[in-house]
Amino acid sequence: MAEAGIDAAFNYKEARKLVTELGKHCPKGIDICFENVGGGHLEAALQLMNVFGRIVLCGMISQYNATEPPPGPRNLAMVMINRLMLKGFRVSDHSDRLPQFYADMGQWITEGRIKWKETIIEGIENAPKAFIGLFKGENLGKMLVRIGPDSTV
Repeated sequence: MAEAGIDAAFNYKEARKLVTELGKHCPKGIDICFENVGGGHLEAALQLMNVFGRIVLCGMISQYNATEPPPGPRNLAMVMINRLMLKGFRVSDHSDRLPQFYADMGQWITEGRIKWKETIIEGIENAPKAFIGLFKGENLGKMLVRIGPDSTV
């Protein structure tokens, strides 16, 4: 966790109740939540938000493959009760900052300040295995399929 610069982490798939597990790691509540999952994760965060907390909504991946609109958060009243601010965020809203982002990110990568993990599967014939592995959590970081000179294909 130190390498990632975070205080706590847990496997949400093994947690019996997200709000209980999240509450263990946020005993004083949550002031700011960067939400990109939605569904039960958003409900758990709403339950633990402090008064005047802020939620940045940048994605709802739990709903991307839904065939019908899922029900909204069952505890949306928490927004009113705790006077929360929810605001949507899209990267494209800030495209004017892209040149500075590339400059900063390039420098930080060169300096070793930005690190990432990748899971690389060799060969196009293993692409289905890699795809299924994404949904089973078999990857650390990005799941990539390498095709080309170093590949088995």
